[in-house]
Amino acid sequence: MIRFVSMKKCSFLLVSLLLLFLISCSGKNKSKTKHFDLSREKKTVPHIITVIKPDSLLFWKQRYQSDSVNIKFDSISPFLTRHFIDRFNAKTLIKNKLYFANDSITHYRWGFKDSTEKNNAFYNWLDCFGKGCISVKLYEPFKSEKQNALIFINQKSISYITGRQILSKDLWMNFEKTAFAKDSLHFLIIQQPGKNAVWYRYQKNKFNLIKK
Repeated sequence: MIRFVSMKKCSFLLVSLLLLFLISCSGKNKSKTKHFDLSREKKTVPHIITVIKPDSLLFWKQRYQSDSVNIKFDSISPFLTRHFIDRFNAKTLIKNKLYFANDSITHYRWGFKDSTEKNNAFYNWLDCFGKGCISVKLYEPFKSEKQNALIFINQKSISYITGRQILSKDLWMNFEKTAFAKDSLHFLIIQQPGKNAVWYRYQKNKFNLIKK
């Protein structure tokens, strides 16, 4: 009887060990299967696209210094100072500073969707013109700038050039006509420090003085 019980225990132990061995092997097989299951373990690697933007300053440098325009300067940089006209949501915007020797010229240009939006920006600017926010009437002489300035009022744009030196209206008129041939010239305002602004109307391929 004692031997019978011992054999029974031995059989039970053998069966138990066999089951544990099978379970252990099964677990290992599962873990191995999981490890080599590429569909589960494969990670998605994002495709990175590098976008190279063109050098807009180089583009404008070439426009300013082209053979047909020939505005001379040593270097160019973006001019980030906000202007009153910025609030009128221009479709296109140019803000550049042109450096030469110990001087510089600032060039703003706002392009609008149509002449209506351009007129809205221009007339609002006249209502609050310059740092003193003076009210300016159309074609009326006024004093505001402490620097020389050219203001081109075109069909769908406003171009504003300022600098300490005297600015050539013919040179910048040529730039407008060459770089923006589809945007016709309408008016020009010339300002000099301490002098009244002078208004011109573009007719017959030239700017003619508007007399008041």
